[in-house]
Amino acid sequence: MSKYVKELMMDQLRSDLNGSRSVLILDLKGLDAIAEHQFRRDLRKKSIRVRALKNTLARRVFSEMGMEGLSRYLEGPSVLVWGGDGVAELAKEVSTQVKIFKKPEIKGGAVDGVVIAPNQVEDITKLPSREQLIGRVVALALAPVQRIVALASAPSSNLMGQLKTISEAAGGEAAPAGSA
Repeated sequence: MSKYVKELMMDQLRSDLNGSRSVLILDLKGLDAIAEHQFRRDLRKKSIRVRALKNTLARRVFSEMGMEGLSRYLEGPSVLVWGGDGVAELAKEVSTQVKIFKKPEIKGGAVDGVVIAPNQVEDITKLPSREQLIGRVVALALAPVQRIVALASAPSSNLMGQLKTISEAAGGEAAPAGSA
Protein backbone atom coordinates (compact mmCIF):
# COMPACT_ATOMS: atom_id res chain seq x y z
CA MET A 1 0.00 0.00 0.00
CA SER A 2 1.44 3.35 -0.98
CA LYS A 3 2.18 6.11 1.48
CA TYR A 4 -0.46 8.29 -0.20
CA VAL A 5 -3.19 5.67 0.31
CA LYS A 6 -2.16 5.19 3.94
CA GLU A 7 -2.35 8.94 4.50
CA LEU A 8 -5.82 9.01 2.93
CA MET A 9 -6.97 6.18 5.21
CA MET A 10 -5.61 7.96 8.29
CA ASP A 11 -7.29 11.22 7.25
CA GLN A 12 -10.56 9.35 6.76
CA LEU A 13 -10.31 7.81 10.25
CA ARG A 14 -9.56 11.22 11.79
CA SER A 15 -12.52 12.83 10.04
CA ASP A 16 -14.82 9.91 10.94
CA LEU A 17 -13.91 10.17 14.60
CA ASN A 18 -14.36 13.95 14.43
CA GLY A 19 -12.74 14.47 17.82
CA SER A 20 -14.65 11.65 19.53
CA ARG A 21 -12.53 10.37 22.40
CA SER A 22 -14.93 7.66 23.61
CA VAL A 23 -14.45 4.53 21.53
CA LEU A 24 -14.51 0.75 21.88
CA ILE A 25 -12.35 -1.75 20.02
CA LEU A 26 -13.94 -5.09 19.15
CA ASP A 27 -12.94 -8.33 17.54
CA LEU A 28 -15.74 -9.60 15.28
CA LYS A 29 -13.89 -12.83 14.45
CA GLY A 30 -16.30 -15.72 14.27
CA LEU A 31 -19.33 -13.80 13.00
CA ASP A 32 -20.68 -14.85 9.65
CA ALA A 33 -21.66 -12.23 7.07
CA ILE A 34 -25.35 -12.25 7.97
CA ALA A 35 -24.70 -11.86 11.71
CA GLU A 36 -22.15 -9.10 11.10
CA HIS A 37 -24.61 -7.25 8.86
CA GLN A 38 -27.30 -7.50 11.54
CA PHE A 39 -24.78 -6.38 14.20
CA ARG A 40 -23.83 -3.31 12.17
CA ARG A 41 -27.48 -2.54 11.30
CA ASP A 42 -28.58 -2.71 14.96
CA LEU A 43 -25.78 -0.36 15.98
CA ARG A 44 -26.52 2.01 13.10
CA LYS A 45 -30.11 2.36 14.36
CA LYS A 46 -28.66 3.76 17.60
CA SER A 47 -26.36 6.18 15.68
CA ILE A 48 -23.33 4.09 16.59
CA ARG A 49 -20.66 3.94 13.92
CA VAL A 50 -18.57 0.86 13.11
CA ARG A 51 -15.33 0.81 11.17
CA ALA A 52 -12.77 -1.91 10.44
CA LEU A 53 -9.25 -0.82 11.29
CA LYS A 54 -5.82 -1.26 9.85
CA ASN A 55 -3.97 -1.59 13.15
CA THR A 56 -0.73 0.19 12.22
CA LEU A 57 -2.58 3.21 10.84
CA ALA A 58 -4.99 3.28 13.79
CA ARG A 59 -2.03 3.28 16.20
CA ARG A 60 -0.72 6.43 14.54
CA VAL A 61 -4.08 8.20 14.63
CA PHE A 62 -4.72 7.24 18.28
CA SER A 63 -1.21 8.38 19.17
CA GLU A 64 -1.93 11.79 17.61
CA MET A 65 -5.18 11.97 19.58
CA GLY A 66 -3.39 11.24 22.87
CA MET A 67 -4.78 7.72 23.26
CA GLU A 68 -1.55 5.73 22.82
CA GLY A 69 -2.74 3.13 25.33
CA LEU A 70 -5.24 1.78 22.80
CA SER A 71 -2.40 0.30 20.73
CA ARG A 72 -2.20 -2.71 23.12
CA TYR A 73 -5.71 -3.68 21.97
CA LEU A 74 -4.87 -3.38 18.28
CA GLU A 75 -3.78 -6.98 17.70
CA GLY A 76 -5.47 -9.18 15.13
CA PRO A 77 -8.71 -8.17 13.44
CA SER A 78 -9.95 -4.96 15.03
CA VAL A 79 -13.16 -2.99 14.63
CA LEU A 80 -13.68 0.49 16.04
CA VAL A 81 -17.08 1.44 17.47
CA TRP A 82 -18.04 5.00 18.52
CA GLY A 83 -20.97 7.41 18.59
CA GLY A 84 -24.42 7.09 20.05
CA ASP A 85 -25.90 9.36 22.73
CA GLY A 86 -23.01 8.90 25.13
CA VAL A 87 -20.41 6.49 26.35
CA ALA A 88 -22.84 4.68 28.68
CA GLU A 89 -25.29 4.06 25.82
CA LEU A 90 -22.44 2.98 23.55
CA ALA A 91 -21.16 0.47 26.10
CA LYS A 92 -24.66 -0.81 26.91
CA GLU A 93 -25.60 -1.32 23.27
CA VAL A 94 -22.32 -3.00 22.33
CA SER A 95 -22.48 -5.26 25.42
CA THR A 96 -26.06 -6.20 24.55
CA GLN A 97 -25.05 -7.05 20.99
CA VAL A 98 -22.05 -9.07 22.21
CA LYS A 99 -24.36 -11.09 24.47
CA ILE A 100 -26.81 -11.67 21.62
CA PHE A 101 -24.25 -12.85 19.06
CA LYS A 102 -21.82 -14.45 21.57
CA LYS A 103 -18.93 -14.23 19.08
CA PRO A 104 -17.74 -10.62 19.15
CA GLU A 105 -15.24 -9.78 21.83
CA ILE A 106 -14.66 -6.39 23.43
CA LYS A 107 -10.91 -5.84 23.42
CA GLY A 108 -10.87 -2.49 25.20
CA GLY A 109 -11.59 1.14 24.61
CA ALA A 110 -11.31 4.71 25.75
CA VAL A 111 -13.66 7.00 27.66
CA ASP A 112 -12.90 10.67 27.05
CA GLY A 113 -9.37 9.70 26.10
CA VAL A 114 -8.74 7.49 29.16
CA VAL A 115 -7.95 3.92 28.11
CA ILE A 116 -10.11 1.22 29.73
CA ALA A 117 -9.89 -2.57 29.87
CA PRO A 118 -12.67 -4.92 28.68
CA ASN A 119 -13.90 -5.58 32.23
CA GLN A 120 -14.26 -1.83 32.81
CA VAL A 121 -16.61 -1.62 29.82
CA GLU A 122 -19.01 -3.84 31.74
CA ASP A 123 -18.83 -1.39 34.66
CA ILE A 124 -19.77 1.46 32.33
CA THR A 125 -22.93 -0.41 31.28
CA LYS A 126 -24.17 -0.10 34.86
CA LEU A 127 -24.04 3.69 34.74
CA PRO A 128 -27.30 5.55 34.18
CA SER A 129 -27.86 7.08 30.76
CA ARG A 130 -27.43 10.78 30.08
CA GLU A 131 -31.21 11.32 30.08
CA GLN A 132 -31.58 9.54 33.42
CA LEU A 133 -28.87 11.70 34.95
CA ILE A 134 -30.51 14.86 33.62
CA GLY A 135 -33.84 13.66 35.04
CA ARG A 136 -32.26 13.11 38.45
CA VAL A 137 -30.71 16.56 38.46
CA VAL A 138 -34.00 18.17 37.43
CA ALA A 139 -35.87 16.21 40.13
CA LEU A 140 -33.36 17.35 42.74
CA ALA A 141 -33.64 20.94 41.55
CA LEU A 142 -37.45 20.85 41.61
CA ALA A 143 -37.78 19.09 44.97
CA PRO A 144 -37.57 22.30 47.08
CA VAL A 145 -40.09 24.05 44.82
CA GLN A 146 -42.49 21.12 45.04
CA ARG A 147 -42.17 21.13 48.81
CA ILE A 148 -42.91 24.86 49.01
CA VAL A 149 -45.97 24.46 46.77
CA ALA A 150 -47.18 21.55 48.90
CA LEU A 151 -46.70 23.52 52.11
CA ALA A 152 -48.38 26.60 50.65
CA SER A 153 -51.38 24.67 49.37
CA ALA A 154 -51.77 22.53 52.50
CA PRO A 155 -53.29 25.26 54.74
CA SER A 156 -55.73 26.31 52.02
CA SER A 157 -56.91 22.76 51.50
CA ASN A 158 -57.27 22.37 55.26
CA LEU A 159 -59.17 25.67 55.39
CA MET A 160 -61.43 24.58 52.54
CA GLY A 161 -62.14 21.29 54.30
CA GLN A 162 -62.99 23.09 57.53
CA LEU A 163 -65.26 25.61 55.77
CA LYS A 164 -67.05 22.76 54.02
CA THR A 165 -67.56 20.98 57.33
CA ILE A 166 -68.87 24.17 58.98
CA SER A 167 -71.23 24.90 56.09
CA GLU A 168 -72.56 21.36 56.12
CA ALA A 169 -73.05 21.53 59.89
CA ALA A 170 -74.76 24.93 59.64
CA GLY A 171 -76.90 23.76 56.76
CA GLY A 172 -77.84 20.59 58.60
CA GLU A 173 -78.99 22.47 61.74
CA ALA A 174 -80.85 25.17 59.82
CA ALA A 175 -83.01 22.73 57.89
CA PRO A 176 -84.58 21.03 60.93
CA ALA A 177 -85.12 24.39 62.67
CA GLY A 178 -86.94 25.81 59.64
CA SER A 179 -89.25 22.82 59.30
CA ALA A 180 -90.45 22.95 62.93
